[in-house]
Amino acid sequence: MSDADARKNTVLKIASSQLGAPPQNLESPFTVLASPAWRGVEADIWVAQWGDATRVYKHYHPDTAFYVDAVNAMQIARQVGDLGVAPTVEKTWDESALMEMRHVGISWRAGGLHDAADSVIRLRVVAAKKTIQGGPRFARDADIFGEIRALHAFCIAHRVKLPQFIDAYLGFAQHAEHAIRAVGVDKVPCHRDGNTSNLMIGPNQEVLLLDFDLAANADPYEDVGCYLIEMFEREPEARAGFEEWHGSFSESLFQRAMTYGFLDDLRWGLIASGMAATSPRKTLEFAKYASWRYLRFDQNSQRSHAADRLRKLGK
Repeated sequence: MSDADARKNTVLKIASSQLGAPPQNLESPFTVLASPAWRGVEADIWVAQWGDATRVYKHYHPDTAFYVDAVNAMQIARQVGDLGVAPTVEKTWDESALMEMRHVGISWRAGGLHDAADSVIRLRVVAAKKTIQGGPRFARDADIFGEIRALHAFCIAHRVKLPQFIDAYLGFAQHAEHAIRAVGVDKVPCHRDGNTSNLMIGPNQEVLLLDFDLAANADPYEDVGCYLIEMFEREPEARAGFEEWHGSFSESLFQRAMTYGFLDDLRWGLIASGMAATSPRKTLEFAKYASWRYLRFDQNSQRSHAADRLRKLGK
């Protein structure tokens, strides 16, 4: 039996137990991609149906364990679902890295980059993330700087081919860390994921958040930066987007958020590089995705204005 068949059988067994009978239909509703968009990589998604009952199952892949703590991610997904800004988690099976979620209905769809142009959706995304930030603390703390160091160490240990200028990239991260630490950080619960494919959009532009694989107590401006770098292609629009989120404009806080957004590219470049070298799922274009994230990070971190940003965030 192949690994894919064994994983499907695990879900089938649990779904049958939960539904009271083997599902009449068990399907994965979308194609997994690593490029051009990162979608469905961390876990298989299955929709199980029997009669009028429908359940959604998320089953984590073990090859993502170097950057995802599945048990923690499922715990946070349950916590955020209870806040009403993510699908409700009905049950988890920690030993199988699997959880069952409420099916939100066929009138809902996955988000995409085109939703960034819709101001109603943007404001609802912001409101959902602010609900998390104002909610109960998560069980874990994290920061992007420690993650970048850990991911780089993982890549070195596994002899991963990294960009020519990786030392300069890490140097920018170190300078950014010193600048941000100097002004102080108060950690709050954060989604830490700007990917528009991790949104569910309802028939009346309602928004639910998905995927809490990186979620942790962190600097709230990391949340802002991950959002801005995904939603806005150019800086003038990102400035307006910052004001949408923050309610007013602050140059220093905007630069702080944007710096986090740039560092998110380095984080995901290292994740994708690690996956390209170590994952058995060789049909997914991890290296291609990594190269795109590194390219954007290079453009934003290795030019003269990058140092200006770090100076401004400390004012």
